[in-house]
Amino acid sequence: MNAKIALLALTDRGMATARRINESLPSTVERELFIHEKAQSPESKEHVFHRLRDMVPSLWEECSVLIFVMATGIVVRQIASLIESKDRDPAILVLDEEGKFIIPLLSGHLGGANAWANHIARQLGVTAVITTATDGRGVVAPDEYARRYGWKVEPLEHLPAVNRLLLEQGFLNVWSNYPLNYASAWVNDGHYQFLLEHEKGKANVFLDASLGPLTKKDCIYLIPPILSVGVGCRRGISTEAVLEGITSAVERIGASLKAVAGIYSIDLKSDELGLIEAAKFLRVPFQTFSAERLQFVNEQEQLSRSKFVLEKIGVDGVCEAASLLGTREGHLVLPKIKGRGVTVAISRENSLSWVSGLETLPI
Repeated sequence: MNAKIALLALTDRGMATARRINESLPSTVERELFIHEKAQSPESKEHVFHRLRDMVPSLWEECSVLIFVMATGIVVRQIASLIESKDRDPAILVLDEEGKFIIPLLSGHLGGANAWANHIARQLGVTAVITTATDGRGVVAPDEYARRYGWKVEPLEHLPAVNRLLLEQGFLNVWSNYPLNYASAWVNDGHYQFLLEHEKGKANVFLDASLGPLTKKDCIYLIPPILSVGVGCRRGISTEAVLEGITSAVERIGASLKAVAGIYSIDLKSDELGLIEAAKFLRVPFQTFSAERLQFVNEQEQLSRSKFVLEKIGVDGVCEAASLLGTREGHLVLPKIKGRGVTVAISRENSLSWVSGLETLPI
């Protein structure tokens, strides 16, 4: 999903800097500018706010990047109560109103704050003040590669030990359950040694959607989004029931919820609040397909049939076909299972080739 950026300023000089940043952003990025009411002018086209504390909580939920042109202390006080975790907090950047320095304050790697700071610094000729140890030594951390490729990290609490090991010994051992693109920057990074199957026990980084026990603190999983979850449900299904069904299905195949790439269903369910909210909770897209497309897949793949579903909505089944349509090139790994008012099926991508080229900003 593309980034949504909010730029906020308290003064007219700060807004001038925010406008310069706005002009430097890629055209694909959705962005909005916000200016304090005391600094607005008759020709201002930005959103006007009265109090910063009234704006920040909603923008925190809506945006993946927040850029504040104001004192760092003000920003720290505004965001302190909102901070949750490395993989859920938006990227937070702070600039002085003259636009001389830019500081990635929060979510430097997974949120992309460091990458955005470097991008803006190059575009505007400002100084990026980056304090993460790996970046300071010119080393790309595993969670930075995870961001570039759209992967997730588990468990987050192991990251400090893993990054410390990278700095101390100069490399990390990696085992991948999937074929890798040997032209990618990660594979050609000398700070990472990629292991063969029989060397798996030496790994510090596991590229795998299926989680096993980690006996050492200096080990993490990088989890690619390779699972497409198809869901059929009764009208008015609760978010809790949907999440319960998806969690049960994902656990059945021994995978992580972080491997879910999206939730898919029939277009009759496009307004189903339980499905919409479940996708928001998992931070994945929710997409629906027409009955005709689903039926075509049902017949082509000889998927399981339900007389009840056929009578109700005119297709042999929803969740299995929807899960397959949610993949680019995938196969069914979990035929439909029934839960509390919900049926769930899971398909898995056949390769990681569709994410192998992501070496850019988090947009």
